[in-house]
Amino acid sequence: STMSSSSNSNEFPQRYIFNASDMQEFRESSCRRDLLAYVRALGSAASAGNPNNNNDCGNILSASTNLALGCLWGSLCAMEQWVQDIPADPSARARFGNPAFKTWHSCLQQRSTAIVSQILDSIENPDSNITLEEAKALGFEAASKDATHSDETNQVIISPHVMELQAYLLDSFGHPIRIDYGTGHESSFLVCLYSLSKLASLTSKEDLQAVALGIFSQYLAVARSVQTTYMLEPAGTHGVWGLDDYYCLAFYFGACQLSKQSTIVPQSIHDAHILDEYSDKFMYLKCIQFIKQIKTNVPFFESSPMLNDISHLASWEKISTGLLRLYEAEVLDKLQVVQHFKFGSIFQATWTPSQQHPAVPPTATPFSLRNTTDPADNTITTTRAPWAT
Repeated sequence: STMSSSSNSNEFPQRYIFNASDMQEFRESSCRRDLLAYVRALGSAASAGNPNNNNDCGNILSASTNLALGCLWGSLCAMEQWVQDIPADPSARARFGNPAFKTWHSCLQQRSTAIVSQILDSIENPDSNITLEEAKALGFEAASKDATHSDETNQVIISPHVMELQAYLLDSFGHPIRIDYGTGHESSFLVCLYSLSKLASLTSKEDLQAVALGIFSQYLAVARSVQTTYMLEPAGTHGVWGLDDYYCLAFYFGACQLSKQSTIVPQSIHDAHILDEYSDKFMYLKCIQFIKQIKTNVPFFESSPMLNDISHLASWEKISTGLLRLYEAEVLDKLQVVQHFKFGSIFQATWTPSQQHPAVPPTATPFSLRNTTDPADNTITTTRAPWAT
């Protein structure tokens, strides 16, 4: 076929990293380089001041924010609401892993087609009359109703782009069988945002800032809610030797966000008043506050020695530079994390994997996954993003 470069565009995204040789291919690949460049671009946008709203996580989305981000924001708000609707199973005895998370996750699986379709629809059919608030409402609505039987009988054809974003979204909140969460899940959401940013050409400082601070903080709100309600086990944790049980990127974006102000210094994380007053505005402080809330009986320097050490550094710039290196070394260069990465036609692997992994579409979607092979049906073209040099 003439479309050999995207020969995998009609398959559900799949694994490409199984062993050390695949790992080496990934290390040298353009997809890893582009993903890291995207992380840097988000960090740089997070550190740029914002004249409208002081860079505040809570209201960084503005009237001129891309509507696809409005839809995603609304869907994330709905996901947070599901946690209220699906309480933890009180009869579960284990310290970690409440089985009600499986119910929450199957809700995500069932509604993910509608969620992603709504986001992509706002890119394919942009409507200049829709406000940001309306886009949020559309996203919320897409995430609030179960797929109906009529969808099934209509044999809805799911486009490869929907399938790809859906795969990344489904891996973003924890593993439904192991009931755990770690930096691999956080990275899956990053890949979802990277792919969305390529499809929607989100390249302006303002859009990237909305992603890094607005969308990412709403994502963290969902993830934390899920972690504390269903007691998700930290995946592959290093215990006290790691940065944090669950996150890495959140601290990097958070440190970048603080780098252009002088009120809050690295040592401020030990000041309860500052945490109370500013944690809703600043992502890093919210991360620290969350640790202190879930590890109540342990002094911070014991529960989080690395974050404690970092607090003695002179500037947020130094911290953010170190955290980016840490993300590269402890997440992107670790086989046990990236072996779970999936690749499709947007986030695209450029090598032949050492073994074929069966492409398994998500099981719980009530749609027939008949694919279209007609390139004309693929209405969005991926643009080469400026950070992907």
